Amino acid sequence: MDEKTDETDEELTAEQKEEKQHAEFVRMADQSLDRFRGTHSEAQQEFIVDAYVDTGEILTGEAYGIDPVEAAVVETAFSQHLDRNVLRQHGLSLQTYFEHVDEADYPALRRAAAKGEWHVFHAHAQAIASARKNGSAYSD
Repeated sequence: MDEKTDETDEELTAEQKEEKQHAEFVRMADQSLDRFRGTHSEAQQEFIVDAYVDTGEILTGEAYGIDPVEAAVVETAFSQHLDRNVLRQHGLSLQTYFEHVDEADYPALRRAAAKGEWHVFHAHAQAIASARKNGSAYSD
């Protein structure tokens, strides 16, 4: 069965391979988030999300009940979602987007990501894309 999977993967285009990889990250992230919600009280969830908003890092380890690999998968899935489903629509990449984001805005953006409020990113990306187009974009 593995040989057949390898043959099938070799026949995929780069775009199809990227889509397959993204779908796998999303599946794994969803499982991790479901486990997190099922094993942590609302107060624990809020504490961990608040720490993420403040620091940009998901608290991991036995004390927090979060595996570092799971945290990395969730972060990757969020980044991929932002890149693929938001920024590309506005002609941006993660790199070009963050060139124009003030670090003071990071906590608010992390909170929006944690809540799944992707409309915040759409509006922000649209403003950045417009500013880049007319030459008035802020950049570090």
